[in-house]
Amino acid sequence: MMNTRPCVRVACAIIERDGRILAVQRSRTMSRPLKWEFPGGKVEKGEAGDRALIREIDEELGLIVRPFKRLKICRHRYADIGIALIPWLCRIEQGRLRLTEHQAYRWLAPSGLSTLDWAAADLPVMRMLLKSKTCMR
Repeated sequence: MMNTRPCVRVACAIIERDGRILAVQRSRTMSRPLKWEFPGGKVEKGEAGDRALIREIDEELGLIVRPFKRLKICRHRYADIGIALIPWLCRIEQGRLRLTEHQAYRWLAPSGLSTLDWAAADLPVMRMLLKSKTCMR
């Protein structure tokens, strides 16, 4: 039987500030409620991943970021959807962080990332960051 569940491309931002990495918590009304994730969103048809990320971070967090390095794509299948998560290392260019969709955020040292209850699709990205130790260079 052929797998007909949709698969979406999602760009996520690894944003570092003063040695800490930004994580955001999904609201109670979002799918996968209260799980933590790296901010980002769906890449629209015909849209480049870095452009989608810039758009999504502006919409969701009020920040203008500059993606400077794409990391390895991580794939995950939930029961209802497949995700191809495209992580980008980013720097904040301007703006003041404000939440429009998520319920909370935290700036954590890389060693503190594993203390959060991550969305399953984001877990491989978090683990990759912990392994690399040079994630922002």
